[in-house]
Amino acid sequence: MDTKYMYDVATEDKQCVFKVLIVNFIERYFYLICYTTYSLEFGPAGYQTSFQDWMEERKDLRLMATEGKDKLEWCRRVDAGKLEQLKKLLNDPNYKDNLPLLIRTIFEFAYLTYSDLPRGPIKNNSMRKLAATTLMEILPHDIGAKVTKKLEDEPHITHDFLSIVGLVSYF
Repeated sequence: MDTKYMYDVATEDKQCVFKVLIVNFIERYFYLICYTTYSLEFGPAGYQTSFQDWMEERKDLRLMATEGKDKLEWCRRVDAGKLEQLKKLLNDPNYKDNLPLLIRTIFEFAYLTYSDLPRGPIKNNSMRKLAATTLMEILPHDIGAKVTKKLEDEPHITHDFLSIVGLVSYF
């Protein structure tokens, strides 16, 4: 669980390492469950069938372990209904007047999304990261393109929520 929290707040280069680590943990856990099932079935009889043979008879378990890796969700998202509510605020012609309400609403959604995390730096960083990605996701295309271009052209500007809000209010 702590590794997933670390993944949520890590930079992209470190996320790759945490992702491999998490997948390995889940795969080990899956095979421990399989081995426990095998032990309960064949242990009392003296393990007359090897675990490898038992797994070969149940090819669907290996398939489940292999295909299940691709179905893991690596980031949390604000639900679609809430995103539509935010898009309405941004698509208003006077969206700059709605910016304080928009910022508060995004942070409320981020807080609700990470309500399961204890208070502290991991929760704060996770909420800020989600708020930044949510804001970039809901920006109208023309403003989003300008913000993205500015972030790419200026290496000293960070991709955090406050920088994005500053750029949105500028454009």
